[in-house]
Amino acid sequence: MADRDALRELASLFKDRATLYAVGGFVRDTLLGVTPRDLDICSHLGVEDIKTMLSGTRFAVSGKSMRLGTATVSAEGFSAEYTAFRTDSYPEGSGVHRPSEVTFTRDMRADALRRDFTANAVYFDPLTEEYTDFVGGREDIEKRVLRAVRDPDAVFGEDGLRVLRLVRFAAELGFEPEENTFAAAKRYAAYVKDVAPERVFAELDKIFVADTAYPGLGVSDGHVRGLKLLDELGLTDLLLPELAALRGLEQPKKYHIYDAFRHSVEAYKAAEPSVRWAALLHDVGKKVACERQGNMHGHDAIGAELVRERLAALGMPPRRVRRTAELTACHMADLKGDMSENKLRLFIAEHAEIMDDLTALKRADAYATRGKDVGELRIERLWREMRSDGTPFSVGDLPVDGTDAQAAGLSGREIGDALSALLREAVINPVLRDRARALAFLKKRADRL
Repeated sequence: MADRDALRELASLFKDRATLYAVGGFVRDTLLGVTPRDLDICSHLGVEDIKTMLSGTRFAVSGKSMRLGTATVSAEGFSAEYTAFRTDSYPEGSGVHRPSEVTFTRDMRADALRRDFTANAVYFDPLTEEYTDFVGGREDIEKRVLRAVRDPDAVFGEDGLRVLRLVRFAAELGFEPEENTFAAAKRYAAYVKDVAPERVFAELDKIFVADTAYPGLGVSDGHVRGLKLLDELGLTDLLLPELAALRGLEQPKKYHIYDAFRHSVEAYKAAEPSVRWAALLHDVGKKVACERQGNMHGHDAIGAELVRERLAALGMPPRRVRRTAELTACHMADLKGDMSENKLRLFIAEHAEIMDDLTALKRADAYATRGKDVGELRIERLWREMRSDGTPFSVGDLPVDGTDAQAAGLSGREIGDALSALLREAVINPVLRDRARALAFLKKRADRL
């Protein structure tokens, strides 16, 4: 939460030259009675002006974009994004998000009209605690409505990212898009393709956990509502075509009550926030598998490659791409609960780093298969037991190390190979978790070489 005392202190440093305002989400969230997550501030002063003005105070100014008139103002325990009042011009026929021309102004009304939604265009003076509202934002906040600040075709025609922001705010806040605003968003949804992938991913990532954004508002189904709005706007087809391709793809009635698309959506709905990307995309390999071979066998491996390609193209950070792809590749493990226990123990040990997420994904998948909770899965139970029974999950967990292996008569690559073999055996056989037995294992291996 922004430090309100620091905000007032900062505003007092401006007062001889300008009025400093808070604007955007900070004001909207405050009016909603929830804790704001960030702070945007503004005045008619340029970045160089505020740098000079705040020099020698406890507030530091670091420029972000001189062309856009933006900077970060920070102090201990305080951070705000500053923007000078401005008007923007955008290239026609493109939703690139970045204005092609910026004009600075002293006119706060003009600054308000360059913003996206009325709920984000209310200004608050920290010193007088008065609000300035040129566009009816306070009334729309009270009514929980998302309305474009001006002609919605102009708002969305300028910046494709605003379409995704509409979905995110509706999902996080539980606001209802105003009819004309939503219709315009649908007309300009294709402009999202002009936005940098990283910006698109950042919005989708927030939409998929929208139910966690503002616990105080009680929007428990925000992630579900967000996905529904994306679909209504045609953005599922545009941004996640492999998922959209699952529409109408029937699955064996013996196991599934939904087609592949509905199943994926239901898994996403039921999933914990940490695995919602994987839950939504875990079955995207089914359509390709059917086209290649007439059945869905191997869709997990096919899907992992599709997930890797799609999420990398969307701008997801590489580490998360790898993890989501691995979850997709592993989601069929012990599906019928008939894998041998030793084999399953080895699988769990090999994938210990993702097991919490994998079990969460498998729970969501199982729920979406039959539309009901199936209770604790076998793989969950065994994972829980292995964490409490001393099972080693890495060479570092063994009661012996490389020095012991060397003393047993092993050298070079033999040491690593022997410890890896011991780890595999110790996962299955508790006896080898004893140091004396482990040393005997190493000695026996060295004697065989």
